[in-house]
Amino acid sequence: LLQTAKGNVLFETCKENFAAECLERIEHVIGKEGKIDYIVLNHTEPDHSGSLVHILAKYPEATVIATPAALNNVKYIGHIKEDTKTLSAPKIKTLDLGDIHLKFIIQPFLHWPDTMMTVIEELKVLVTCDVFGGHCADDRVFNDKMMDRIADMDEAYKHYFDCIFGPFKPYVLKGINLIETQMGFPVEELKAVCCSHGPVLRTNIKENIERYRQWAQPQVLKNKVVIAYGSAYGYTKHMAEKIAEGVKSVGVEVSIHDIVRSSVDAVLKDFGDAKGLLLGTPTLVADAIPPMMIIACNLNPVIHCDRYISCFGSHGWSGEGVKNLAVRIDQLK
Repeated sequence: LLQTAKGNVLFETCKENFAAECLERIEHVIGKEGKIDYIVLNHTEPDHSGSLVHILAKYPEATVIATPAALNNVKYIGHIKEDTKTLSAPKIKTLDLGDIHLKFIIQPFLHWPDTMMTVIEELKVLVTCDVFGGHCADDRVFNDKMMDRIADMDEAYKHYFDCIFGPFKPYVLKGINLIETQMGFPVEELKAVCCSHGPVLRTNIKENIERYRQWAQPQVLKNKVVIAYGSAYGYTKHMAEKIAEGVKSVGVEVSIHDIVRSSVDAVLKDFGDAKGLLLGTPTLVADAIPPMMIIACNLNPVIHCDRYISCFGSHGWSGEGVKNLAVRIDQLK
């Protein structure tokens, strides 16, 4: 919440089930007679906009500022009234609040089509929505007060990036470029980065941005095929070994996983830099074995559409194992 000469600005809201607590915290800052003049929605996913309808019920004069995509979303996600005051961020570009100016940096697909970031110019603070965040909660709020947890935070940041921004790496690079070219001052001068998830960054800001840039680089794939299989009686194993021999014979690297001795996570990690994946399954009770289906369901049509993925297996009872696994693989095209 930002208090300025021309009004109070609330950046985003929270999940609907935390609306009452959110309103209490707002009142604690601005008092019972205070009001919210603007609500900046950098993003309208329900964890950002879920409480909007309740906050507008208490502060109906507030103006919602967001991208056109976001304003369209909140009609349905946020259930806002038709007479709610709104401003399109791309149209106004900046908001003059007297002693403070807000600048809106529009970058879709970080990680929804509606996303933007907001610069608080005079304070040299960047409100980034989901970018540079992490699922890492701590009462101390600021990362410079949490250095005893730096290993935990680093792991949380990487996991968060992989899950949230892994499918949108080109847009991450575009977003970083916009920060560097449109913010109006060098990244080195940033005093804080306020993420919607995880600590507020007050130290190592440039390092965190550079880390995102590194993580978002295009994946360089090896000329490698990962073969993962499960075998009930040894027949699918025999097939996997023969396939591996054939792949090796044409000079392609092979990595083979017997799912009994390996794991789903190990297979997916190994496949991270591989061009090809082959999944082997017998048929048990008219279906593929669960670990192979889990691997297939962890693959994504955005991330893995340009890889070579197929399946094989022994006929077993009635042969549905390979057929069912192939259905999921076809969905990745």
